[in-house]
Amino acid sequence: LGISINDPRVVVPDAPRPAELNGFPSKAVYGNFLSHLGILERALADGLEWTWVLEDDAIFRSHFESVREQELLCATLRRENWGMCFLGHALGRRLKGRPRGLIETDLAFIWAHCYLVHRSALTRLVDYLRETLERPSGHPAGGRLYIDGAFVMFRERNRDVRTLVANPALSIQCGSLSNVSGPSSFSRLIGMPTIVDHARGVRDEIWRWNGWHWPGTTVG
Repeated sequence: LGISINDPRVVVPDAPRPAELNGFPSKAVYGNFLSHLGILERALADGLEWTWVLEDDAIFRSHFESVREQELLCATLRRENWGMCFLGHALGRRLKGRPRGLIETDLAFIWAHCYLVHRSALTRLVDYLRETLERPSGHPAGGRLYIDGAFVMFRERNRDVRTLVANPALSIQCGSLSNVSGPSSFSRLIGMPTIVDHARGVRDEIWRWNGWHWPGTTVG
């Protein structure tokens, strides 16, 4: 995107590596949750107006590399009233017929690899995420959740926090092995990992240039 990793505004935190599950489905899910929470807590402590959170597997539409496209998006974010903004999401065809650009939605969706949080929502979001760590898994108010599930429940309980999403999505997660969910049975077959990795790479490049994905997928 033309953003230097050495820019003083860019922070690459160390990934938490918890020694126990603490009621989460796996240590990886717990660590992922703690990583997002830690970033948001730091943003709150630093008094940031906007915080853009990226997981390491986020990839972007090719036209988003344009400085003009980035400036237009930032201009919209400065002009609009919002609390959370997801440049990447799994809404896909559910946004068909809606205007292009950043649009408001109250639809639930997964993915938390590319999103922004405004300071107007940050305190409430951090408080809610901390509270889910104190509640058991399956609690009706949310407890021990995947981070994207926690965001869904936070939005349901804070309807006044306006959520914007990019239409179409500007980011997806690249086709690599997930550190959270682990390898699929398909990719574990003898001789298959290299073929699967190559196919994922082709799919990602096709999406970057024209937004098309394999039939049945749910990306934007």
